[in-house]
Amino acid sequence: MPDRMKPTLRVVVVLLLLVAGALVVACTKSTEAEPRASGTCGSGSGTVTPAETATGPPGTAIYRYTNPGLVATMSLDGDSGTLAIENDTGRDLSPPAFYILDARNGERVNGQVKNAATIPNGETKTFRVSFGGLGIKDIGLAILLIGHDNYGAFARQ
Repeated sequence: MPDRMKPTLRVVVVLLLLVAGALVVACTKSTEAEPRASGTCGSGSGTVTPAETATGPPGTAIYRYTNPGLVATMSLDGDSGTLAIENDTGRDLSPPAFYILDARNGERVNGQVKNAATIPNGETKTFRVSFGGLGIKDIGLAILLIGHDNYGAFARQ
């Protein structure tokens, strides 16, 4: 076989460097046209670790859950707060509930929704909420429940 047809070590090294460079750019580059999560790529995991954000003074937090037709916003100050649910799902929603996973040990902490009630389609309802046994800084995840259905985690704002 002629020498020009054989891949050389130099060509292989150049290709590997190009691939590595493309991976680095994919993990750190963001454009105005396509917003991306801020943070850093895990080592080979392909996941992005978001930059830590917090609003309000220590001991307060705002959590938001969004899905087509449904926005739930939980504002916490200490161990109580409010849960506002905007229902544009096209159907009535069962009464809401929530629980929290303790960031220190993963234990479930049940929350209480005072006077939980059905949320008719097209309406927004606000409920008083409370929980006990941990501080805002120890909240790992806050999970939204609608009736018996687990809707998933709120995102801290």
